Amino acid sequence: MKNNFKIKIVLLISVFTLLIVSCNKADASALLLKPSSTNFGIGEQFYVDVNLDTEGKTVNGVEGTISFSNDNIYFIRAEEGKSMVNLWVEKPNLKDNKIIFSGIMSNGFSGVIDPFNPKVRLPGLIIRLVFEAKKAGDFNIGTSNSDSTLNDGLGTIDNISDSNINLSVSNTDNKYIYNTKNDISPELSVYVTKNSDLYNNKYVLVFEAKDSGTGIKEVMVKEGNRKWKVISSPYLLEDQTRHSIITVQATNYSDSSIVMSIEGLPYKVFSFTNIIIILLFVIVSLFIFKKLYEKYKKVHN
Repeated sequence: MKNNFKIKIVLLISVFTLLIVSCNKADASALLLKPSSTNFGIGEQFYVDVNLDTEGKTVNGVEGTISFSNDNIYFIRAEEGKSMVNLWVEKPNLKDNKIIFSGIMSNGFSGVIDPFNPKVRLPGLIIRLVFEAKKAGDFNIGTSNSDSTLNDGLGTIDNISDSNINLSVSNTDNKYIYNTKNDISPELSVYVTKNSDLYNNKYVLVFEAKDSGTGIKEVMVKEGNRKWKVISSPYLLEDQTRHSIITVQATNYSDSSIVMSIEGLPYKVFSFTNIIIILLFVIVSLFIFKKLYEKYKKVHN
């Protein structure tokens, strides 16, 4: 009897444990990968949407890693213009043959409302990844090291289950270039500031560039006659006198641009330095004039 009782207890604990694990798996958030197609020709560009399914939970942060086969495809760009993320801690970028990202949904995100059933929440887009097929063969794209933070005021970590998709490149040429349709121009706000917490109280350019279509491709700056250069915010200005005109250009992945300029500070004619220079010039001029006058008198006397 005792042995039968022990066996029943062990079975009940095992079943209970399995139920807990299965419930946790059912409630786990997931990064879902949705490709534009599953088979591509060599030279063809395609995209994979990375969507977040929170399983009804409200989250305010997400991070993850996307791995893929470098033998068959290579990474072109990440488009975040339509992302649920409104503040990137680390914009999607390629590091060590993996795409990593980390961002914040400041108002919290629990899913996109289904227009046909408002009670249902659908997965929301985090990023769109654009690739190009380069070699025939089957390959895999998958997520790993993915987490989200619950919008509970405590930053509670919510693990995200991994996701994988299998795709293939056929041995046919298809020189298709993927371009996202976008009639929206970027938005840009810029200003110059000095702050003891930034670059030892030197002049710094701070900007915010947005694009709700394809996302921002790059932001460039030109100071006076200097060359254009790609920058990130905040940016330490080269001309700390602030006399140069600062021109900033933001470009999205549809190659639409917006340009803004900040006028340079005017030169101070009566600054202390300029007054000293003027006085020295006057003194030297008077001295030279005196010498020339004395020489002139000697010659004519």
